[in-house]
Amino acid sequence: MEEKLIQLLKTQYGLDNVSLDFLREGGCKTYIVNGEKKYLLKVIGNAFKDTAKQSVMITGYLERKGFPVSRTILTTAGQAIVEISDDEPCLGLLQEFIEGEEPDLEKTESAEKVGELVGKLHSLMKDCPVQLVSRDKQFFIGRYLDFLRQKSYPKISDYEKFGEQLWEKVQGLPYGICHGDLHRGNLLQTKDGQIYFLDFDTVCQAPLMFDVMVMCDMTNYFNLQQEDIEITRKVYENFISGYTRHHPLSQEEKLSFYDWVAIRHFQLQATILEVHGINCIDEKFIDYQLYWLNQWMEQ
Repeated sequence: MEEKLIQLLKTQYGLDNVSLDFLREGGCKTYIVNGEKKYLLKVIGNAFKDTAKQSVMITGYLERKGFPVSRTILTTAGQAIVEISDDEPCLGLLQEFIEGEEPDLEKTESAEKVGELVGKLHSLMKDCPVQLVSRDKQFFIGRYLDFLRQKSYPKISDYEKFGEQLWEKVQGLPYGICHGDLHRGNLLQTKDGQIYFLDFDTVCQAPLMFDVMVMCDMTNYFNLQQEDIEITRKVYENFISGYTRHHPLSQEEKLSFYDWVAIRHFQLQATILEVHGINCIDEKFIDYQLYWLNQWMEQ
C-alpha cells in the first residue's frame, strides 16, 4: 500500500523522492510525507467516505474566512481528492504539515482560547453553503444498540434504558454544523501560539453541544476517577468563558454537557465497531462500559 501511495504522490502531485511514515489510524490512515517539504497524507476508508469530500469544501470555506485550518494541497490537475484503487475503494487527501502540539486545556488561558475558537467556528459555519448529513438519535444511540442486538448482549435492556433517558434530556437542543470529532488530538498549537483545527472528515449537522463536550471531556474512557471529573468541570467552565464571546449557549445547552459525555460512549463505541468490526469487543468489555455509565449517572 505504501508503495502505491508513493507512486500516487508522484503521478498526481508531482512529488519525487518522498518517503512515508505511518502516523495514526482511526477513521482513516494518516501518513507523514517526507521530502523537500513535509505533508500529511490521509487515506479515507468507506466509513467516512460520504463526508470526506464535503470536509474539503468546508476547510476551503474556513480558509477563505481566515479561520486556522490545515490547507489542502491540490493535484497537478487541480483536484482536492483522488481515488485510490486497492482491495477496498478509498480516497486520498494531501494537506500541509503543521508542526505543533496539542494545547493543554488544563491551563485556564488555553481552555479559554480554544473555547473562543470553537465559538467562532460554530458562528462561521452558520453561513457555510454545504448540505451535510444530520446526526440524530439513531446515530448517537441507536447504532450501538443495534450492534448489541447483533451480539445478543444479555443486558441490552440496561443500555436501552440509559439511551432513552439520555436522549430525552438532549432532544430539541439547537443543531448546527459540527466538526464531529473535535477532540484535542485534532488541534495543533504552534510555537508562536497559533492553534489550527484538523480533520473535518466527520463534519455534520448535530447539536452544537456535542462538539463542546468532546473537546472538554477529560475523563478516562475506561476508568472513571473523581479527579478527572473535577478537571473536566474546570476545563468546561473556562472553555465556555471563551466560547460564549462568539456564540451563545442557553442554560439548557450548558446543563446538557454531562448527558453528552455519557452519550459519547454510545456514539464512539458504535463508530469503533463500524471501523474495526463487530468482534473487536467482547461481553466483558461491554459490561465494563455499562459499569462506567452507571458510575457516571451516580455522579
